[in-house]
Amino acid sequence: MKIGVMLRHLNELGGVVVYTKNIIENLLDIDKKNEYVFLYNNPSFIGTYSRYKNVKEVVINISNKLLWDQIGVPRAVRSEKIDLVFNPKLSIPLFAPSKKVFTLHGLEQFALPNIFRWYDHIYFRIMTPLYCRRANIIIVMTNTGKNDLIKYLNVKADKIKVIYESYHKRFKTRKNKGNIMAVKQKYNLPEKYIFFIGGITPLKNFSNIIKSFNIIRNKIPIKLVVAGFKRWKYASDMDLIRRLKLQNDVKILGFVPDDDLPYLYHSAQCLIFPSLYEGFGIPILEAQACECPVICSKTGCTPEVSGGAALLVNPYNRKEIVQSIYNILNNKYLRKKLIAAGLENVKKFNWSKTAKKTLKLFEEKYQP
Repeated sequence: MKIGVMLRHLNELGGVVVYTKNIIENLLDIDKKNEYVFLYNNPSFIGTYSRYKNVKEVVINISNKLLWDQIGVPRAVRSEKIDLVFNPKLSIPLFAPSKKVFTLHGLEQFALPNIFRWYDHIYFRIMTPLYCRRANIIIVMTNTGKNDLIKYLNVKADKIKVIYESYHKRFKTRKNKGNIMAVKQKYNLPEKYIFFIGGITPLKNFSNIIKSFNIIRNKIPIKLVVAGFKRWKYASDMDLIRRLKLQNDVKILGFVPDDDLPYLYHSAQCLIFPSLYEGFGIPILEAQACECPVICSKTGCTPEVSGGAALLVNPYNRKEIVQSIYNILNNKYLRKKLIAAGLENVKKFNWSKTAKKTLKLFEEKYQP
């Protein structure tokens, strides 16, 4: 079988790219039988996967994303004689002469339409139902995601496959005082801090994190460290930090290299992650693997992913968020309990298992 993989998003940031890179590398590690054609929109990507003998890298020189998907990719499918197209991020070529599989990372555009930019909302409202109709199978990350897909887009259950993603093996590293101190010095981190990682958007509930932190810092000497990048509608959150005079208490690191992240988790008192909606929530597993207690939302898929090993809060209720932070900071028994439960929970997740299930799905859907 010749599998085409759509990778025009390979240089983006965020959880979708984390998923993409991990699923690709693990598929290639276990599959030496099938051929892969990686489709790029940028010539600089060529050579990224040249070490794999069963990979061919092809550049489609079309700058417009929609035209790249709907004109460039079908041409490549024909010229390269691709049997199955897989997109780790949402879209598919609607009329390509091949089997079509894509990963849908979440239905936040339908669950919380008002927090998105109007033009993004229009695109998702029109195109997502089309992609779902034309796909042979849709991969989702959780059972919650499957239920949402049925609820919002009326997709038949037998067309949806739940395959959990996972966390990178770098987060399995044991605590190393030397490395922790080196990373603390590199970023000039405070002695004690609460940690948030993710894109700074309304979806991540960043304003409620800031407001909750403003309350807790008056009770306990603690700082907030943010590892993330600014996405949409972030300006009001940055202004909130200024209005609450938190510039000296909130440290925004921006994008942090992957190899430094385990030590940021190791040093943190807890991960604060009360998102309004998550397609999966990889930071939950990363934190748990690094013995960092987790606070996350009781809504959506995060209870499923955190596996009973986190404090769950109503993301709209600052009182609950504040109380959960206070409990973790002041209750050593609770911390130990959450850490032990987290280490147990992450044993259920494995990228190799994710890749094997994905490959099996490809083989089931491909019928020459």
